[in-house]
Amino acid sequence: MDYALMFDVLEGGVSQPIKWDKNSLTNDRNIIILDEGSSSLYLWHGSAQGLVARRTALRQAESLKGHGFTVGKSIVGRDIKMLKEIDQRKIGRDPETDRYNEELEEVLNREYKELDNFIISYASKDLEMTPVKTVPKPEQKTEPRAEVKPETKPLVEKIEKPTPITPPEPSQASKSDIPVATEYSIPSKKIEVEKPRVVVKPESKTEAKPVSVPKSSEPMVKPLDLSIQAKIGFVIMGILDHYDDIWISKKEDGAYAVEHMDGRVCEFTISEGKIKFTANSFAGIATNVKTEIQKKFVELSKLI
Repeated sequence: MDYALMFDVLEGGVSQPIKWDKNSLTNDRNIIILDEGSSSLYLWHGSAQGLVARRTALRQAESLKGHGFTVGKSIVGRDIKMLKEIDQRKIGRDPETDRYNEELEEVLNREYKELDNFIISYASKDLEMTPVKTVPKPEQKTEPRAEVKPETKPLVEKIEKPTPITPPEPSQASKSDIPVATEYSIPSKKIEVEKPRVVVKPESKTEAKPVSVPKSSEPMVKPLDLSIQAKIGFVIMGILDHYDDIWISKKEDGAYAVEHMDGRVCEFTISEGKIKFTANSFAGIATNVKTEIQKKFVELSKLI
């Protein structure tokens, strides 16, 4: 039997199970639908949700996809490996989003049965049970049995009198036959106890050896120069003139990436104390916006 669960991703990165209801998919919520029937985990992003809330919901969905949700001694959705994001703003504009949205509607429109802890199972037709005919057992004829009369015994039986037993007379022992112990009967002996000798061993002097602490092999990360930090801030300020909600991340190779709700804004690296943009740094935004961001960066850089 396949099960399903619905979660509401709250602020702070907490995913809370809620009642199964397709009306919960509103523009101000991030909803996770864990469905064993389609072996998929759907993540609904409401159109009014910001970038930070979307990233938080994505992390929660990734965690559920890898481990499932534990209810008592059972795990719901343990084998789910596919995550499908549905952005409400892209419905009708993106073919992949439309396909995922249609699949989710089919899941939500199925007949289901509510179980404990907000878990639902898909309804199935009950099997009709045919009545079982009972066959009466044939009556067994009992033959009359002959009555057995109990033997009558006399109420009083003869009791033979036991022969009396005469105990033997005890023999008195004379006082002279009992030996009397005196203090002079056993000669006393002196017992000498040898005292143990205490042997004192000389203390052995041990020289303390110096303990060598291995040095950490991890390379020391030098902090960025203040001028470089200021230039990074200039780039961010130029981007904030056009986008109110952005996400900044640092990659493993040291490059910085800036994203907004619809995709990537730019990407740049730091080399020899300078910020360097590549040809594809601003590939995800309009050319005029790119020019204005670079212009703002140049103007602010003249201040240092």
